[in-house]
Amino acid sequence: MMLLDPARVVPSPWRNGAGATRELAVASAPSGDILWRISVADLDRDAAFSVFPGMDRLFTALGALRLVVDGSPVDMLAGTQMRFPGEAPVSVSLHAPTRALNVMTRRGLCHAEVTIRRAHPASGELALDGTATATVDLDEVLADVRLFLLPKDPR
Repeated sequence: MMLLDPARVVPSPWRNGAGATRELAVASAPSGDILWRISVADLDRDAAFSVFPGMDRLFTALGALRLVVDGSPVDMLAGTQMRFPGEAPVSVSLHAPTRALNVMTRRGLCHAEVTIRRAHPASGELALDGTATATVDLDEVLADVRLFLLPKDPR
């Protein structure tokens, strides 16, 4: 398991220049295509997202925001998640700056799950169960990311 700390990663601009992200971990297939990527976006203004054809995104809001995916608005609170294709037109509207955890997986090859938990569990609360591929330190909370390779299509 990897422990990932966004505070130790310098932000880099989005592909479309409309924001910044901290790429925490990435794996590539032998072809050179991205197999999966874990990142934390710094959301400080309303912006359109970059497109990633062939990827599926699992977006976890770390603060209140509104996503518009394929023209449909979705209000999100901290900890809520949404899946959408990387080629979908997506934009974000903010009331205040926040961040988001973004896990992208190559469609048909990989799948991701994210579980948010308190960084300092109270007595009797569930702690890390050892099955996470990576844990992202998000200050007050931790995000356990599980990545699964999908079985190959026998066709």
